Amino acid sequence: MNGFTLVFGLLAGLYGWGWWRLKTRGRAWPRWRLVLFCGSALAIGIVLSPPLMHWAHGDFRGHMVVHLVAGMIAPLGLVMAAPVTLALKNVPARWGRRWVGFVSSLPIRILSQPVTAAVLNVGGMMALYLTDLYAVMLHSPGFALWLHWHFIIAGCLFSWAIAGPDPAPQRPALEWRFAVLVVSMAAHAMLSKWMFQFHFPASVPLEQVRQGAELMFYAGELPEALLVYLLARQWLRSRYRETPASITS
Repeated sequence: MNGFTLVFGLLAGLYGWGWWRLKTRGRAWPRWRLVLFCGSALAIGIVLSPPLMHWAHGDFRGHMVVHLVAGMIAPLGLVMAAPVTLALKNVPARWGRRWVGFVSSLPIRILSQPVTAAVLNVGGMMALYLTDLYAVMLHSPGFALWLHWHFIIAGCLFSWAIAGPDPAPQRPALEWRFAVLVVSMAAHAMLSKWMFQFHFPASVPLEQVRQGAELMFYAGELPEALLVYLLARQWLRSRYRETPASITS
């Protein structure tokens, strides 16, 4: 068992305990959120397990599979499960006030801005694949460990900033978040095309780079499409929230 399996196994256990505690107190919490969180945590634990990490270390296609699951798909599932909201329902009110104070602090307000989250997310990918950092990562276990955590956290932060159900400080308007998402999607697609066309990272065999770039381009569309859907649903809810009142008046 490695550190990722331990951490995300513990988080899944805590989430399950919180769900069960609410259920025993007669307060409902959607079962699908429990399945989503535990499934996403399990996915991260699997792709970052030693066998798959060994494959990813020696094969760029394996690396891209790990990156897509741990850095894009699973973080979206973790965020959409609303773990903070579940936690706040299980703790005293003073903890809720502390959370409000925490997310209202200047560093968190900066990090939770969609532009900042997009730069950390997509900008991190560009720095890794368009420079020599990928080759450095292959020869530095400590740096590789840091990068894995970076992409998991950056993926969660981006999903939360764009469409997360948990409370966020001074969340920008839906139109602004949608614009940032569109730019981020374009940058992600452009990066994969650059990798395919110009052979980045240069230290990886060309065939592996091209297949990895194709995985990045096509599979990366799934979490992005889900974010578009979530934003569209939020917009529709806000747009027609007062429709019944308008009809009756």
